[in-house]
Amino acid sequence: MLQSTENTIKYIEDGVLEHKTRLEELYKNILFPPIPYVNSVGGADAVFLQLACLVEKPKKIMEIGTWLGTSTYAMAQASDALIYTCDQGPDNFYIHEGNDSYTNRIIRHPDTHSSKFLKNIDGGFDFVFVDGWLKDDDVEGIFEKCQDNFTFIAHDYYRREKPKPVFCKGHQAVERMLKYAWENGYETELYPPSPDWLDNPYASYLVKLRMLPLYGPMNINNCCVMIKIEKL
Repeated sequence: MLQSTENTIKYIEDGVLEHKTRLEELYKNILFPPIPYVNSVGGADAVFLQLACLVEKPKKIMEIGTWLGTSTYAMAQASDALIYTCDQGPDNFYIHEGNDSYTNRIIRHPDTHSSKFLKNIDGGFDFVFVDGWLKDDDVEGIFEKCQDNFTFIAHDYYRREKPKPVFCKGHQAVERMLKYAWENGYETELYPPSPDWLDNPYASYLVKLRMLPLYGPMNINNCCVMIKIEKL
């Protein structure tokens, strides 16, 4: 699989130029839960999701892997979309009081495996975020429930290992999505992150404190990978 980050860097830089004022507003108000968000989406990846929502302007978002809702809120803040989200675990979604304009657009499905979720929801999705392991049936279900053209983003393209990061569940999800797309008449464009972005804890730490300016890929994406998918 081609691993060049050139597409990703250009996407980030062009998006920041186009949406700089709005991104700066969002950047100051990302809704993190007031508890340690271990294994949740961090600040740099939340900002990337917001950037992608501002650029792509989704109307209906599918999320697999809710957890505390950090990514869910990030997408709600940066779009007017309805967001359908599932998690196979219990409902850990944190309700931020006074943010009904976001929570009213978030339809949660806790204790729901992705296979059941994909069977029961209606279609018409144009934006998908996955923070979990995908099976082939999940991939087929995603394509069945999405429009002919849609944006797919997966978290954890890499995970930290010594001496260097290794591929993780986001890479596995992308491999399955690309295979299905190519076998079924879709064009794809890949936007991968660099392992160097994940392995820069100083930049990642500052982004959580909202101390870095919105310039460059280092503080806007740590380990999210995106595919633009279009039916031929």
